[in-house]
Amino acid sequence: MNENEKVSVYITTFNRKNKLLRALRSVQDQTHKNIEILICDDASTDGTELMVLEEKKKDNRIKYLRNIDNKGACASRNNGIVNATGKFITGLDDDDEFSLDRIEFFLNHWDDKYSFLCCNFMDVYENEFIKKHYKSFRNYKVFSYKDLLFANKASNQIFTLTSRLKAIDGFDIRVKRLQDWDTWLRLSFRFGPFIRYTKSNYFMYHDHNLSEKRVSQNDSLTNALATLLERNKDIYSEKDALCMRFFIKQLKGNSSLVECLYWSVVNKNPKYFVKYFFE
Repeated sequence: MNENEKVSVYITTFNRKNKLLRALRSVQDQTHKNIEILICDDASTDGTELMVLEEKKKDNRIKYLRNIDNKGACASRNNGIVNATGKFITGLDDDDEFSLDRIEFFLNHWDDKYSFLCCNFMDVYENEFIKKHYKSFRNYKVFSYKDLLFANKASNQIFTLTSRLKAIDGFDIRVKRLQDWDTWLRLSFRFGPFIRYTKSNYFMYHDHNLSEKRVSQNDSLTNALATLLERNKDIYSEKDALCMRFFIKQLKGNSSLVECLYWSVVNKNPKYFVKYFFE
């Protein structure tokens, strides 16, 4: 049904042309060939532009979108989303890779009643140790937006209709950390449940140099969670907002024994109580 549909793939990048080339090849080599590749360059200065323009001469599926100034990950992704012409859309980080059948898999499993699809992925470390990120014994699991209130259970990349990602205005450019989580939460809240498949068809590399600047900028986790809640306060119920504030407080090491016991009982999970003794 969807085998001939065009799929847009946006890749944001900043000064990592060698890793970008690896990511690009994994998209070019997909078993599904009707692909639009949007390379969103956040003002690289390492020769990325020249490299991409050379690749573009050999593959007319490539579109090169370059920021004149450094604008960050969200603005760069949105540049790709706005310019996407495929019926479907998905993303890829410039230092990661798709398995060869990733797009074909999503097309074969697409169902309009779900807001988006996502998959498990492989964590790849410098010592070549590889492991599946999510532990699961089912072929797939259906989640609702409520499952995204306290954790990103949708991974860092999803597959959806381009029109849906455009309908929520893509990524929020104010977000410095947890950009994907914030976006998938809004997407699921707007369009309904999503599916995460056990199949691992994405490789996430953890081999970054600590001094290497990324498109995504660092921000403290507690601050990122606080702003996530503030931006999406219409999605969180009063109880859920209180729970998130407690969670942030516990991360800072400021939670009381009574609070930890209370939320462990409310959530039927002893981890908050146990964690108190290890703060």
